[in-house]
Amino acid sequence: MSGSPNAPVGRQVPLRVLPAAAVVALSLAVTACSSSSTAPPQTSAATPAPAATTNTGGLTLENAQPLPIPPRPDLFPPPAPPAPPVFKAPTLMTAPELPQISIGPTPPPPALPEGAPPVPASNRPAASPPPDRTQTAALPPPTPKAPSAPALPRMEPLTVLFDGTATALPEPAQTHLDTIAERMNANPQLRLQIRSYASGTPETAREARQLSLARALAVRERLGTAGIASTRVDIRAMGMEAAGGAPDRLDVEFLNQ
Repeated sequence: MSGSPNAPVGRQVPLRVLPAAAVVALSLAVTACSSSSTAPPQTSAATPAPAATTNTGGLTLENAQPLPIPPRPDLFPPPAPPAPPVFKAPTLMTAPELPQISIGPTPPPPALPEGAPPVPASNRPAASPPPDRTQTAALPPPTPKAPSAPALPRMEPLTVLFDGTATALPEPAQTHLDTIAERMNANPQLRLQIRSYASGTPETAREARQLSLARALAVRERLGTAGIASTRVDIRAMGMEAAGGAPDRLDVEFLNQ
C-alpha cells in the first residue's frame, strides 16, 4: 500500500481497489467527455433521449398488463329445443253397411164374420187419393182507391185598393181572403204572393215602401188567423213602382195554382 500525495504527512491512507464494472464505467465517462469536447456544435437542438427505465421489479404504468375479463356466468341455461313433431298416420274411416230392408207380402183384408154376405168389388171403398200439400197464399183484397178531389177552377188574382195612407183591409177584401184561405187549406202545396204598392214622391220614397210593407203584412196576418203558415205567403213591398196600375193597391196571386 502506498500513501496518497494529498494525504497529510504522518498519516497512512489505505488504497481502495475498484471493481471491474466501476473501472469500465469510469473509462467510458472519460471517453465521452473527450469526444464531446472535440465534436463541432450542432445548429439544431437535438431531442433529448428518453431516460432509460430500469425495471426494479415493481408494477408501473409501462409494464402493466390488462387482466383478462372472466366470462359472464350463465345464470339461466338456454331452454331445451322443442322435440320434433311426431307424424301420425290418419286413420281411415270405413263407411257403415247399408241396412237390409225387406219388403213383406201385402197383408190380407180382414176376415168377414161368419154368415155375412160377401162384399162386391164395386161396393168396396176406393182408396182415397193422397192429400194435396200445395198451399195457396190468400191475396189481400184490393184497396179501394180514394176518390180524387175535384179540380178547383183557377182563381184570378185579387186586387185590393186602399185610400190614401190607410193600412186596414176593406170589408169586401176580407171576404175574398177567406175564400183564398179555404183553397190553401184544401191544398197544402199552394203558395201565395202579395205585391203591395203605395203612392208618394221622390222625397217620400222610403215612407211609401214602408206603407206598402205594412199593407202586405196586414194581409198575411189575416191569412194566418185562418191557419195559413207565413212561409207559404211571399211578400214584396214595391213602394211607388205602380207598374201602370193604381198607385195604392195590393195584388194577391197564386204561384202554383
